[in-house]
Amino acid sequence: MFKYGKAVCYQGYRNGQSPILGIYPTKDQVLEDLLILNKTFKYIRLYDTSQHTIDILETIDNHNLDIKVMLSMYLFVEENHYQHPIFSDIDTNILKANINKNNELCKDTIRLVQKFSDIIFSISVGNEARSTWNVNRVSDKRISELVQKLQKEVSQPVTFCEEWKYWLSDLPLTSKVVDFISIHSYPVWNDVNIDDAIIETNEHYSLVKNKYPDKHIIITEAGWPTKTDEKKIPKQLASITNQNKYYSEINQWASQNKTLVFIFEAFDE
Repeated sequence: MFKYGKAVCYQGYRNGQSPILGIYPTKDQVLEDLLILNKTFKYIRLYDTSQHTIDILETIDNHNLDIKVMLSMYLFVEENHYQHPIFSDIDTNILKANINKNNELCKDTIRLVQKFSDIIFSISVGNEARSTWNVNRVSDKRISELVQKLQKEVSQPVTFCEEWKYWLSDLPLTSKVVDFISIHSYPVWNDVNIDDAIIETNEHYSLVKNKYPDKHIIITEAGWPTKTDEKKIPKQLASITNQNKYYSEINQWASQNKTLVFIFEAFDE
């Protein structure tokens, strides 16, 4: 479905900048980042439709950079996540309002895709909204509806980005309607030794591929940390040496399989 090339997840926030604060990188800073990335990467993945994303798309366009973009929607929480370890009940009116917010974000996404159709090569309706850790819970039904809303308005293929294991059981409706499946794989979170990490990622990919043999599958997040707070990841696993080994092996795997793999992430935010 996609021509193979190196891919990376990107947001350019520096110290003191934050989408929550509405303080975004300048266009000069965005250009600085993109000129670095353009030396190695053919594809970047963005996570929302904020001003930062608009600046990135405009910078690619204005400077004729050879970079293609996967555009993602941000999703606000639409349902209570009762199994979440720090669950707190969210008012029904807030949840209803968030449905309207997400519908508006879908419209924003469509407008950006239509404006930058030569740059945006695919769209995701969200990120890890079914993961058990995420309080921003959105139902499989709603995700599938948003996929279909986008498909009616854009020509680019539409997906949803989620950890590999949730594709096996938690996305029956979404899996039917997406144009391709996007999985995340972080072996280190499963306490996997670095020597077995690429084997683990390949297994994640294979399990999803075996369940959906007719769907094209890519990896939209894969990575390895250099630091840890030791609450979940043991200190000995997080290192520059291990990260270099994993990145080398996952890039080799991607090249051999001609599969897009988005490294997480371009810069430590």
